[in-house]
Amino acid sequence: MPVPDFSPGEVLTAAAMDRVGLWKIATGTLSLTTTPTNVTGVFSSDYKQYRLLLNVTNKSASIRVDMKYIVGTTATSTNYYQAGIGSDYTFNNTLYYQRSNNDSQFFGIASSALLGWSMDIYNPNKAALTMHHGTLVDANTGFPYMVGGSQNSTNQFTGFQLFTSSGTATVEYQVFGYRN
Repeated sequence: MPVPDFSPGEVLTAAAMDRVGLWKIATGTLSLTTTPTNVTGVFSSDYKQYRLLLNVTNKSASIRVDMKYIVGTTATSTNYYQAGIGSDYTFNNTLYYQRSNNDSQFFGIASSALLGWSMDIYNPNKAALTMHHGTLVDANTGFPYMVGGSQNSTNQFTGFQLFTSSGTATVEYQVFGYRN
């Protein structure tokens, strides 16, 4: 299927717009601390799957960025399950593994470096299991981490909150919806 080609001033039909697969829903910059910051109104019944991109552009210390789903402005603080695995760049086969079972949030990777985080989220606004998987990269070491997990409740989430394990961080975010 060819990529849609739109011209400035062109009137777009529904058929033309249906060829676009990923829609930008929200973008912004957050100043994070240990006090959670909410990003509201980004998940709806308009999309089943989402892509969340986070870029930590500044931070005060070795931190971890954590995440919770929210309904309105209220965070859900139970039933988070996640596992992650990674390796270092020295080829000494060092593997890092973390997991959480029935935790109070999703964890990010603790790092002394800046981080990039890309995550696909499945069914956040359905009264069903919400799942995610993604990749994090540590800018100093090049360490890649793969994570996946779920939030096991029937909440229909409308957003998320981010916070640090300690210290402060500046995070740029983008949320995209995959066309149904």
